[in-house]
This record gives sequence, structure tokens and C-alpha cells, in this order.
Amino acid sequence: MQPVYLGLAQCVLGIAIIFMQAKQFQESQMKKLLIVTAASTALLWGCSQPTSETADELAALENADTSTVDAAATDADAGANPFFAEWDTPFGIPPFDQIKDAHFNPAFDAAFEQLRTEVAAIANNPEAPNFANTYEAMERSGELLNKVANVFGNITNTDTNDTLRQLEGEIWPKVTGEIDAIYLSDAIWQKVHDVYGQRETLGLDDQQMRLVELVHRDFVRRGAAMDETAKVRLKEINAELSGLTTKFGQNLLAETKGFELVITDEADLSGLSKQMIGSAKAKAEKTDRPDAWVFGLNRSVFEGFMTTSDNRDLRKKMFDGYRSRAANGGDTDNGEVLVTIAKLRAERAALKGYADHAAFQLETRMAKTSDTAVDFLLKVWRPGLVRAQEEIADMQAFVDAEGGNFAIDGWDWWYYAEKVRTAKYAFDASQMKPYFQLENVRDGAFYVAGKLFGVTFTPVEDAPLWNPEVQVFEVKAEDGTHLGVFLVDYYARDSKRGGAWMSTYRDETQIDGMVRPLVTNNLNLSKPAAGDPTLMGFNEVNTLFHEFGHALHGLLTQAKYGRFSGTSGPRDYTEFPAQMLEHWAAQPQVLAVYAKHYETGEVIPQELVQKLQNASTFNQGFKTTEFIAASLLDMRWHILTEQEAEAITDVREFEKAALDEYGLIPQIEPRYRSQYFSHIFAGGYSAGYYAYLWSEILDSDGFAAFEENGDIFDPQLSEALKTWVYESGGSEEADILYRKFRGQDPGIGPLLRNRGLDSAKGTQ
Repeated sequence: MQPVYLGLAQCVLGIAIIFMQAKQFQESQMKKLLIVTAASTALLWGCSQPTSETADELAALENADTSTVDAAATDADAGANPFFAEWDTPFGIPPFDQIKDAHFNPAFDAAFEQLRTEVAAIANNPEAPNFANTYEAMERSGELLNKVANVFGNITNTDTNDTLRQLEGEIWPKVTGEIDAIYLSDAIWQKVHDVYGQRETLGLDDQQMRLVELVHRDFVRRGAAMDETAKVRLKEINAELSGLTTKFGQNLLAETKGFELVITDEADLSGLSKQMIGSAKAKAEKTDRPDAWVFGLNRSVFEGFMTTSDNRDLRKKMFDGYRSRAANGGDTDNGEVLVTIAKLRAERAALKGYADHAAFQLETRMAKTSDTAVDFLLKVWRPGLVRAQEEIADMQAFVDAEGGNFAIDGWDWWYYAEKVRTAKYAFDASQMKPYFQLENVRDGAFYVAGKLFGVTFTPVEDAPLWNPEVQVFEVKAEDGTHLGVFLVDYYARDSKRGGAWMSTYRDETQIDGMVRPLVTNNLNLSKPAAGDPTLMGFNEVNTLFHEFGHALHGLLTQAKYGRFSGTSGPRDYTEFPAQMLEHWAAQPQVLAVYAKHYETGEVIPQELVQKLQNASTFNQGFKTTEFIAASLLDMRWHILTEQEAEAITDVREFEKAALDEYGLIPQIEPRYRSQYFSHIFAGGYSAGYYAYLWSEILDSDGFAAFEENGDIFDPQLSEALKTWVYESGGSEEADILYRKFRGQDPGIGPLLRNRGLDSAKGTQ
């Protein structure tokens, strides 16, 4: 990543969000450790959409663990420390085969010392502050810290272990303290503020001016202008939040990994696909249970089981296991943790002069206020809820016709929705899977990028890997110019957090010559039995395209300064480039390229493609309602005052009261209940989960431009999309960049049409 300032901010931010789930989440982004930007490293929660989700200016501070452990290590324990050497590897990829757990603590300690020396030199410079000796000097600082933190943050999300979890408890509090020390330094703040006051007379170019304005804003929002008493309390809050948000994520991981649905009667596998059964058998065999099948709570496993299992009792067990995560009492219950997080965030917002945490968060986003965000959500909620009630009626009719003596409940939705879809559209989602082999889907995404932007992806065979499952590609522009390196890690494993996300091991910068990025995509696909292909559902195909859209945003960026390179724009904009790419996944001419039967090589029949398109808006009432319910819940937690949060004694009662106000029906759960809503309590989406839907206004309207032109690869529009969206990062305000691409402001019509809600009752 970059130098501290930005660098640091990028780095920690990224790491932080990686804890999210988000892409889900997602998609992850987290970059700019020090300076604050939100987003590139782990647009996680895709980013889980979804994290992967999975960042905001506070993510770097809020994702550290304040617990202390004796996990220190020395160079003597681990031999020569690779962080202190130049990496003689292809494209500067970290030498994962040389990096040991024991290297991290001494590397971080050295990085902190280097950072303090660099910052002290800026603070003590006797020359009058100017752009070069203040803003660019900070931009160059923290190189070693970025180098170490990027590796540590990524590895602890993909291949963690007990030692690394302990190290997080030591390292993140230190990072928090170092960052606070810079933002709350009077000497640094005075120099930053002085240059800012002179900015109009300094002859700065557009990128330099953007850097000055963003960095000054970052310092103000991080508390630089506060009095000393307030700064002391702010540091205390930041430290406590660091521990709590990491504890939230670790509790959730423990509960998710701790759940198993064990089947010993083969008859109970009725309805499940061969691939799902094979994966469950392989999971059981790994734990010496050869006569069983074991199912966990990985989202793809959960949805697959809920959609296809014929056993209603087992579906309920899976459903209850998923929705009760971190809400079972005991040490890993997140109820008290999240209430304290909400209370501290509210106190911190008040300390900074904001009405609530949401007001602070949304100030720099496209929505600007929580009222605007909620009003937008309700415009889609109302028709979505009407459609959901119609969907229940359709499913209940199906149950009654089968002679079922029960009313549709939450654990029935996926299963009976699929039956209704099959009946209505003669479409069975399982018919599609043989045409969506992982390698072909990946190459299909590469094909789209090539057609739109002229980029190519070439395998790198001799690159070091953090896990044998990882694949590496060099990315080049149409003229052969090196753009970066793309690393993919698609399979789930016990050492890896859930969700899907984009992240970086190095960010793009041009301050001292061209440095191109190292970008990674992570999914959590179930590993098939040995010798079987990895076949994907179409939702998983969309997730791969989504995270690849984030990756392109990081790979194509052309910014001089890391502070606004790649995915570093506002949260409700940075999902736009990812969601935009999803539109190409289902286009017939694109399917013809990558959707080929894994056994015969036959291109997917046009009949199936037509069925896919006909059913594209099916079940959108459910999908819309569960997502918006989670978004409204997020906002409710973050418009609380400190006193209101402190008064909450029962998280589930709070949830129910909040969502009952909006008329949520009992058959639908919010996509994330509070105790496992890691996007907002362990990642960078607090008061920001609405961003996925907000960005959908942009991507729906943006893709409509290609449709209106009659060419989904229209050269002029593709060039505008590349220039003003994927290459521009956060170099200008998001609404300006969108208008430069589209030539107009977006409207909500295409979004409602794409979801099939434009004709539903309740549409405004």
C-alpha cells in the first residue's frame, strides 16, 4: 500500500474491513491506514453482498483488538525477517513461503519506529509548511508499516491460526495508538491547517488540491481541532472500540465454525445436489466421521441446503443455527458487545459535535444524511414488501396443493420459492450449474474486462502463494503496459473468514514513479470432492463478477496519490463499479463465451438463457425486503444517542420494535440480525449498509446507457466508464464522476424495473 498517511490509512482500513463479511460482503475494502479512506482493501463484503463485503474513516481504529497476550516473537525465533529486505519475487509479491508468524511483531515494532521518525521530521521541520514538506512528506511516510500491515491483515482473514489471533490482540491496539498520535498531534495539525488555508495561492494542480482538501477533512473528522480533554477521551473510546469490534468478529467466527449439522441417515440427504453431498462427505471424512455428512454455516452451503433439502425439520435446524449465531449466551454472545459499540460510537459522535454516529458517517457520502438514506430505502421497501406478500401467497398455495398442513415460515422460503419458480417458469436453478464451472466463469469475467477495457490476464506460474489454492495473473493494458497483479482465492476453509471480498497487498501510487497494485479477490465456494469440478449457482457467478468489479477498480486506477486511488471513494459509491460489472454476467452474448457444460463443452442452450432472463425478477420481494430490513436496522443502531443505546437491555426486542415500525412480515428475517451483522459491528459499513442499494441506482442507470445504445460493449461508453469510474478512484466527488460518465444524474426507475418492482403497489 502506500505511505503511511495514506498508506497507513489504507493499510489499516483495509485490514480492518477484512474482518467484515460483507461481500458478503463482502466485498471488504480497507485501505489507507492512516489517512482515511475507505476502501480498497477489502471491499468485502461483497462484499457479501455482499463483504465482503469490506471502509470508513474509522475502520482502521475500530477493528483492532485491545486484549493483550504473550505472543511476542523475535528475529532469533524465526530467522532473518523478510519484511526487512527487498522482495525479489515476481512483481514484488510478498514472499509468503518465507514469512513466519514470528516475523510480525518485530516487523511492526520496526515499522512504528520508522513512522515516528518520519512524522517527527515533518513536525520539526523549521521551514514554513508547504505542500511538499507537509502533504507529500506524509504521503511518503509509513512505507514499512504498509508493507507489514497489508500482509498481516490479509493473512489473518484467509489463513489465520491461534498464534495470529493472539497477535491481533497485541498489534491492533498499537496501530490505533500510532494513528491517533498523528491525527491528534498539534504540531502536525497546525502544518496541515496552515497549508490548507493557503491552498488557493499555491498553484496546485487538480490532484494536489484534492489531496489537500481530503487530508485536511480527515484530520478535522478524526479530532485534530478538539481540545485536549476531548482528545484524551477520544483516544480512550478508539482504544475500547478497537477491542470490541475485533471481539465481535472473533465471536462470530467461533460460532459460525462451531455449528455443524451432522446427517447419518442417507435418506435425510434427499433433494441435495451431488456436489453438496460430496462436499459434506469430504468435510466429515476430514474429522474421522466416514459414515456421516457434515454441513456448516458457510453462506453458499446454507442457501444451497435451505433451497434443496426436502427435510423440513433439518431446514429449521439449519435456519435456527444460522440466525442464532453469537446470540446463545456465554462468552461468544455478541449482544452486550454490540450495544457497547453503539453507545461508544454515539458518545464519540457527540464529542465531535454530531447528532449521532450516522450523521458523522454520512457527512462525506453521497446520501449526506440518515433521513435521505432512509427515505430512499423506503421508496424501494414499500413495493418490495407488497411483492413479498404476493410471494408468500404463491408459496402457501403450493404447500396447500401438496397437502401440507402448515403455514409458510422462514425456513420454508428458499425451498418453496424454488418450487414456485420451477412451476412458473419451468426453470430449475440446478439445471444451470453444469454450465457454470468455476474456471470458465472466471475466464468469462476476464473476457468482459477485455471487451470493455482492453485488458488481458496472463497466468504467473512462479509466484509465491499464501495458500496452494491461490492463482495469480499479470494484468496488462491493451498496449501491453503492466497494470498490476490479480490474485484469486476462491475456496472456503476453516482458517478463512466468511463472505467474499476484494483486498490489496499493495496499492497504486505515482508520487515517486509508477507503482502498480497487487489486488486479490476472495470467495468462499465449497471445495468439491477430489476429482469433481467446482460448479456454481448463478448467485455465486454474480458474486464472482461483483468482486471482480471491485478488483478492476483497484487495478485500473490512475491516481498520483494513494489517498484517492482505487476504491477509496465514499461507501455508497464504491459498490457501483462492482455492481456495474454484474450486469454483463447474464447477457446472452457473454454467456455464450463462458457458460459451457463441464462434461460436453456445449454452450448453454438459448432456452435456458431465456428461462434465466424470464425468472430474473422472481423472488425479488424477499430479496429486497431482507436486505432493506438489515439496512434499516443498521441505521436504527446508529441514530441512537449514548443514553438511548445505554438503555437497551435486550437486542432482539430492540430489533423487533425497530422493524415492526416498518411492517416487516414474520416470515422474513433481516439479512443480518444484529449479533452477526459484522458489516456494521466489525467492519466498515456502520450506518452504511444501505450503500449496496444506493449504488444500485447508479449501476442500473449506468448499464441502461449501454442497453439504450444497443451494444453492451459500446466503445464510447466503455471508454467513458473506464476513464471516469474505474481509473478515477476518488479523484473527484462521486456525483461529478458519475455525471462525467453518464452525462446525467441517475434515476430510480431502472433500479425498480430491474427488480420487477416498477409495477408493484407502493411504488412512488
